[in-house]
Amino acid sequence: MGVELFRFNNKQLRAIAIKRYMAAHGLDKAVCFSCGNASRALKEAGVKTLDISPTGDLQSNRWFRVGEIRAAFPGYFDATSGHLPIDCMLDVSDEFYFALRILPEAINLPTGSGETLVCLKLAFPETKITAVYNLNPATQFEEDAPLNALVRLLADDIIY
Repeated sequence: MGVELFRFNNKQLRAIAIKRYMAAHGLDKAVCFSCGNASRALKEAGVKTLDISPTGDLQSNRWFRVGEIRAAFPGYFDATSGHLPIDCMLDVSDEFYFALRILPEAINLPTGSGETLVCLKLAFPETKITAVYNLNPATQFEEDAPLNALVRLLADDIIY
């Protein structure tokens, strides 16, 4: 792909915010459907995580919706990218803001679930963000991803 991509330690910052969020809400374990990056970052941050990824505790062969995960894993916080409650996403956006402080005027952001884009836009509303999908399995566009409508609303452009 010929565009310069904006990359940062989003999964680690996200994991820090989720760990704090879970502690504040009395949650002691998480489940995370992932390509492996998000669940690994959660475990590295000290979050007790059931890792459902190609290299995790279990593997999935299809996209699971929020309600399906909730029903299959009662008592677990769903830390799957794109499934966080809005108050937790606000915590993630604060973590992004405090870590980055400033962004370029425009960025091309590798995008999968859309969560990073939404959180960055909350933290830096003036930055023009192009969502870039289908770079690798982690950024594969998924028709059922719950944040697709927000990505369409908030992204200044989308590259599939």
